[in-house]
This record gives sequence, structure tokens and C-alpha cells, in this order.
Amino acid sequence: MGNVVRGLRSKGSRQTAPLRLAYSAPEIDTATVEELRRLTLPATKALPFVKLRVNDQPLWRPESYWHVKSTGNRGMDVELGRSYARKAIAAMKADRNEALIALVVQDMIHGVVGRGSGKRRGPLGRVAAAFLKEISRSLAKNAE
Repeated sequence: MGNVVRGLRSKGSRQTAPLRLAYSAPEIDTATVEELRRLTLPATKALPFVKLRVNDQPLWRPESYWHVKSTGNRGMDVELGRSYARKAIAAMKADRNEALIALVVQDMIHGVVGRGSGKRRGPLGRVAAAFLKEISRSLAKNAE
């Protein structure tokens, strides 16, 4: 040992430096997460009047944004339509889906045209009329 210079070691006894990770995952972009959440439309798909496709998948569009049947009672239909409008507004805000009301109205129209036979077209219905009136009321209130 007397011939070995202090501080020097032979190659075989050298310690290797710990391995460093050459690549690390990028930071999670909250904008991307929010965009994916918006595309899955969780609040919209939970609406009671939205009909989902069989075996619905997160990024699939619902089969119909307006799948409603009348209760047969005028008062109940009006209250149901108003309640649906308030829920739609909340879902639109939660999902950041500015097109939701337009999609609902579009499917309402498809329903009216689809129910019609021959020369006559089906009525809009009390639930839909109350829905639209409540949406209008909400817009007027927010415009003030």
C-alpha cells in the first residue's frame, strides 16, 4: 500500500455516477386537459333529455340533444321544459359548450319535422315551448 498515491484508485474500484434520466415527461398542460374534458361533455351527456348512443364512448356525440315525451299534463310539461332549460344552461357553462342550446333547438326542429306525416307537421310541444321561453327569459335577464 505504500506505493499507492493517496486519492487515486485503480480503474476497477471506481464508482460509476448514478444514471440520470435523459428525458422527462412534459408538464401537464391544463388547457389540454380542459379541452379533453370539454370534448367529453360530461354535464351535457348527463342531461335528462339527451339521448346517448348505444355503448356511448366519451368522445361520441349524443344520438339526440332533445329526446322528450309529453307528460300529458300541461302544467307539468311547462315546468319540465323550464327545468330542462335551467339544466341546459348549467351544463353549457360547465362543459364550456357554447353550441349546446343551438344543438337542442336543432333536434327539436328535427323532432317536429320527423313527427309530421304528409301535409301536416307535428306541434312543437309544451315542453319544448317552455324550454325555449325559459332560455329567452334567461337571455333577457342577462342582457339587462
